[in-house]
Amino acid sequence: MQIKESNQQQKVKVSIYTRNTSIEQSKGHRLYRDIQVLKEMYVKMGYEIPQIYFNVACQGNGIEDRKALKQLLKDVSLGLIDVVLVWYLFSLSSNATDLLKIKQFLDEHNVELCSATEPFDTSDFEGELHFQWMVSLIEDEHLTCKRDISLSSLARLIMTRGQSLKGGELNAELRNESIGTA
Repeated sequence: MQIKESNQQQKVKVSIYTRNTSIEQSKGHRLYRDIQVLKEMYVKMGYEIPQIYFNVACQGNGIEDRKALKQLLKDVSLGLIDVVLVWYLFSLSSNATDLLKIKQFLDEHNVELCSATEPFDTSDFEGELHFQWMVSLIEDEHLTCKRDISLSSLARLIMTRGQSLKGGELNAELRNESIGTA
């Protein structure tokens, strides 16, 4: 995962968001790992990490249910954040609709969304399609529990297989759906 290059990395404000995503996870263990690893990695690369947002309890998946996520979105609207960094997309939401709303909100405020474990780049059509596949896969319980392959890799595999097996018809269908022409 790499944040888009900048001549002045110190001026790019990267905020980390994470949460406890399961009742079975011991409170704080994964949160600590996410925060420490991401903070150390990006501070070492010269990025400023002005704020870290986290929800300790396994609260509801909805945006309104999580105080830290609501605060992050408020700070985005105030222009305090340039990049939101997560360990993986599931950290933001396991609900595809909410995840798309969050991504749209970030896009409207020119804030980049980055995942440390699921590389994607939504700056072009193919990257946006890749992201949409990831979002559509995120609600599959099997995929979110068994992480032998990242959502990013699985989405790329589906895109590639769809193109080769159907001569690109699958991608054309998704492209039409994403731009509202069916």
